[in-house]
Order: sequence, then C-alpha cells, then structure tokens
Amino acid sequence: MHVVDLRSDTVTKPSAAMRAFMMEAEVGDDGYGEDPSVAELERRVGDLVGFEAGLFVASGTMGNQVALRSLTQPGDPVIVAARAHLLQFEAGASAKNAGIQLLSVEDSRGYPDPNQVRDLVRQYRRIHNPVRLIAVENTHMPSGGVPIGSEAMASLVEAADGTPIYIDGARLWNASVALGAEPAVLCRGAVAVSTCLSKGLAAPMGSVISGSAEFIQRARVERARLGGRLRQAGLMAAGGIFALEHHRPRLAEDHRRAQLLASRIRTQLSPTVADIPEVFTNIVLVAVENPDRSVQALAERGVLCNVLPAGQLRLVTHADLDDEAIELAASRIVASL
Repeated sequence: MHVVDLRSDTVTKPSAAMRAFMMEAEVGDDGYGEDPSVAELERRVGDLVGFEAGLFVASGTMGNQVALRSLTQPGDPVIVAARAHLLQFEAGASAKNAGIQLLSVEDSRGYPDPNQVRDLVRQYRRIHNPVRLIAVENTHMPSGGVPIGSEAMASLVEAADGTPIYIDGARLWNASVALGAEPAVLCRGAVAVSTCLSKGLAAPMGSVISGSAEFIQRARVERARLGGRLRQAGLMAAGGIFALEHHRPRLAEDHRRAQLLASRIRTQLSPTVADIPEVFTNIVLVAVENPDRSVQALAERGVLCNVLPAGQLRLVTHADLDDEAIELAASRIVASL
C-alpha cells in the first residue's frame, strides 16, 4: 500500500540534488565560529528577514528556547497566543529552561488579540512586573496556518507600547509566499525571529535565529548552555542554503495542494461529518466527531495525520507530495470518515 504522509512538513527527505550539494559543503568548527557554510546560511537568512546577524540551531524549539533565554529573565511575564507552539508543543520548556511566566491571550484571528495584549501590558506595569516580551507565531499553525501580515503586526506593535516582540517564524516562509510579501516586511517591529528550514523548505534539520549582533552574541551563549554548540555543521547548513535557493518559490505548490485536498473532501462530505475551515497555506484542519478513531482508520487505509489538542485532524502538504498523492489521500479520507 502506498502511504501518504500528511502528519507534518517535517517528514520530507532531502532530494538527490540537495544531498549532492550538502556533500560538497565547506566545513569547519562552528564552536569556534569557523564553519563557512554555517556563516553563509546565517547571513542569507538574516538578509531575508531584515536582521544583521544569525545563529544556526538544531530545531525550531531550540530556536524558541534560546531566544527566550536571551530576551528574558526568570520570573518575567511573556505574552503568547493561547494555542501557541511555545505553550502547547514544547513540553513546558519555557518554564523549565527560561523560568518565565507565559500569559496566554485569545488568538481566534491567528495572532494574540491586540486589545488583550494592551490590557496585560498596562496591568503588569501597574504591579511593577512588566511584560518582558510578546511572542507571535507566523504562520499560526493551530488556526490552520494563518499567515500574519504586516498590518496585524503593526497593531501588535502599537498594543505592545514598547514591549519587545519576538516572532516564532517556523513557517514564516509560507507566510511570505501566501501574502506575497518579503519576509523582512513581516518581521518589522520585532526584535528577533526564528525561522525553520526543516518544515516547508524541506531541509533535513535546523532553524536560524536572527536579530541584532548583540542579541546573537547572547543567544550563542544560551545555545551552548542548552548543549547546542555545533561543530562541522556545514553539511546540515548547506541543506538549508540549498532549500533557500530552490524551495521557497515552490511553497505555493504546497498551498495549492492543501486547497485541492480541502476541496475534494468538502465536495464529498458534509460539514457535519468533516468541517474544514478556510485554508491559507499548507495546513488543512478537519473537525470530525471522533478524531482519535479517525486517525486510526486513516492509518489503516494508508493516510497518516495528527490530531491537534482541540481535536481537529491536521493534514499538512509538503514537498514530497504530488497531485496524485493528494487525490489518493482525499479518496481514502472520504471513504474513512
């Protein structure tokens, strides 16, 4: 049976061209700042997102945790969206690693509600424990990959009233393609951003934190404290360089295929059986009566997917899927639900 894996865009395997490019990478000891491929990747990402320096880390979660440790002190309040990756999917790492308080606010539009952000910023200043940071996730995965545009960011910057903003940009590249906006435009008003290479861009691993040179100096220390100091990482960094050069434009194909998948399911199943909200990027959410049973039934038919905490099925399109795979998955999903 041909298995269609829709669990995540992290399941992709490096293409033959990417592998060949990685094998030719020039490497050095990045612990001493001597890996030229890592330095090149950090520079390229920084140029794209509009920051002067960068730091290659092993994963998106490590990127978030290093950023939090570099931008806060233990006990600091940090505002996040109620369904943020920082809150739901990092195993309590923010409390364990940074010792901070996460203050959740409503996020039905895919980003922290500016009015609630403004109120919390004012309230915590009154009690002499000011909010230290506001974290924004772009795209906002639990809302179905909602891309956060520059207008929404501007409203958050205004509500923040000088409080720094950090972007968990795990799928910022998808947001950029979906909105037709340069990544740097989507980062305006933020002090730092972490972008993932192993999701939509289909590199084998890694994220890059970008910010000021002074911030990255601090982040480098925090990365070491978390055991993330790298050595001849240029092989992996080269995968990221290849992905930036070749895979950013093709994200539009993932978005189109997500729309196709949603359309095929909608036309054959009523919303009472499978309710699908609007699809923005490469994530399709499906509300079903019994999500855990549905996941099992789909797996038996050769379609792999995940369940979000709210109980929706999550179907993610990616570089290893073509139109035929999407049509096959849709037919199996319709037969299973």
